[in-house]
Amino acid sequence: MKIGIDVSQAIFGTGVSDYTINLVHGLIRVDPSNSYVLFGSSLRRSADIKAIFPTARTFNLPPTFLHLLWNYLHAVNIETFIGPVDVFHSSDWVEPPSVAPKVTTVHDLSPFLYPDEMKSGLLRNISAVHAARMNWVLKETAKIICVSQSTANELMDIFKVKPDRIAVIPEALPERFKIRPTEVEIAQVKKTYGLDDYVLAIGTPQPRKNISKLVEAYLEYKDKLRLPEKLVIVGGHGWGITDIPVSDSVIFTGFLPNHQTAALLAGCQVFAYPSLHEGFGLPILNAFYQQVPVVTSNCSSMPEVAGEAAVLVDPKSSEQIAHGLALAIKNRDKFVKLGHKQLTKFSWDKAAKDTLMIYDQICS
Repeated sequence: MKIGIDVSQAIFGTGVSDYTINLVHGLIRVDPSNSYVLFGSSLRRSADIKAIFPTARTFNLPPTFLHLLWNYLHAVNIETFIGPVDVFHSSDWVEPPSVAPKVTTVHDLSPFLYPDEMKSGLLRNISAVHAARMNWVLKETAKIICVSQSTANELMDIFKVKPDRIAVIPEALPERFKIRPTEVEIAQVKKTYGLDDYVLAIGTPQPRKNISKLVEAYLEYKDKLRLPEKLVIVGGHGWGITDIPVSDSVIFTGFLPNHQTAALLAGCQVFAYPSLHEGFGLPILNAFYQQVPVVTSNCSSMPEVAGEAAVLVDPKSSEQIAHGLALAIKNRDKFVKLGHKQLTKFSWDKAAKDTLMIYDQICS
């Protein structure tokens, strides 16, 4: 079987990038019998695609052009670029026509559920791009992979996709996050930010990440529940938020490289992830890997990822968030052990094998 995959999004450092890199490497690792034809396109970064996937067939076409060509005009088959294949796995940005049966992955439906939070620009209105692409996914794709049952349920509710067209295949912790900081590195990053005991959150401030509510909960209950002295929030410049309380007890670090984020995570008393909506929720697995207790939301995909290894709270309740932090800290050893066990349920090799089964099914 000759399997075509669009790997163009591997270069952006996003969750979709992690999925693309880890899944494709997993497929190649567990499947020596089939051949893989990788399509990659970028106006200026084709060399970066080649660095990740040396055998990829790369082209200097920008995403905006491919969006117009494939999502709107829906012209020129993918086989024009990569030759004949038996199955083609598209990215979550463009949906090219293909002679072969197609598979795609839907990571989350935030562009449809939270359109006002999506960044926009000339030819890069994210919600419009996803809407145009989804039109062809619904018409042409043989199988849609969802990374969580929550996303699958939303796909069925919003777009009335039949269950037999959907396969739920969870992702796993990306290799780039498997960093074990030393005690020296943890001490150094604490010194940099003047930290001793602290709560950590990771996420670009935007409405659905619920950072405002976390800060509100922390400040309201910090003294009452004797929560750690600082709340540290790691994430790049956000948008759509104007109501985050200001306090010396709350530190925004901005974007940090992986090794510094890992050190902050490994050194915290508890990790807080009270997001309103996620397609999967990889930071939860990252916290399990760094052996810290987790407080996360009782909605969307978070309960699937966390299982019984985290304190689940109503993300709209300051009281529940704050009491969840206190409970996780009090029962740290218990939740660290449960987190370690929960982490073992997610594997890129398993994701690759399950994805390969989908390819086999639609080609048989």
